[in-house]
Amino acid sequence: MLLWPAPPALRLDSWVSYIACTVVTAMVAGAVYFLALVTLERLGRLPPPALTNSLCSDEKLAFLRDNDPKAPTALILGSSAAWRGIASEEIARRYPTARPLNGSFCGLQLNQTEFVADYLLRRYPNIHDVLLLLSPIDMDACTGTEARLFDRSDVDDYLASEGPVWTYYFKYFDPVALARNASFVKAARENRLPFYPLIFTAYGDGPQTTDISRKLDRGRFDAIDPACVASLRRLARAIADGGRQLTVASLPLRPNGVESADRAAIHDQMVREIESAIAGTNAVFWDGERAAKMNASDFVDAIHLRWPGARRFTSQLVTATGFGAEGIAE
Repeated sequence: MLLWPAPPALRLDSWVSYIACTVVTAMVAGAVYFLALVTLERLGRLPPPALTNSLCSDEKLAFLRDNDPKAPTALILGSSAAWRGIASEEIARRYPTARPLNGSFCGLQLNQTEFVADYLLRRYPNIHDVLLLLSPIDMDACTGTEARLFDRSDVDDYLASEGPVWTYYFKYFDPVALARNASFVKAARENRLPFYPLIFTAYGDGPQTTDISRKLDRGRFDAIDPACVASLRRLARAIADGGRQLTVASLPLRPNGVESADRAAIHDQMVREIESAIAGTNAVFWDGERAAKMNASDFVDAIHLRWPGARRFTSQLVTATGFGAEGIAE
């Protein structure tokens, strides 16, 4: 039996049908996805677009979009320990005309903080004082960690937009992450998750107001990554070259929150590396781990301060360093 190829017209009709079916299916799927987004928004369960693929960082960008900082003069940088551990109201109380902005994002290594610093300093040119708060966990894994946290052009457009932002949900399409985040983002925004609140002060701080504590999954720090030190060196020089003042501070760790055999050695190494990295610039270092007077009750876990502790720590930091005073507007 001989099998003859289909006539050209029949083959063309099949391809046209296939393409039409694919287009219709995509349109239906897109419509269903859009309706799901609208429904989640009406229920208060719509997460922000996944510009960084990290809910707490994406929520920080959403905060900046909805609360455009007005010519900030002082910038706080770091990871979640800095986001939750600085009470910018204490800076504003000491220097009433200062305009602090907490530009810390959660889960960052120091090379990612370098990227964020460059972006925010370009976006907010009135910033004069920069505060970088570090714990060992911020400086131990830059090698192998992608420094670019987000696409600059997309974030520029996102922060500047005032209307609906549906296009970003399609560009950063991840229905699995969307469903997971939608399941708890409302509770986080309402401060009903004690260890994962997504609430912000007017300055962008992320207070932890819970009275309960937890054991941090990672309580041991092994070494400072040289790649992180190189990032700090570049950052310190870039800030100095821009005519700004950098203050680097170590964040206190909860007493007995880190294995005692490691704590002193890893802190001493971190201090040496910080002082080496900022040498030759006008940056100053304050050892908050050793100088700040904190109690175990001030901590939610080994590295995160609860809000009363953040206020106390920030007050001591400002008193010791004068952070926030240099860039006060006339």
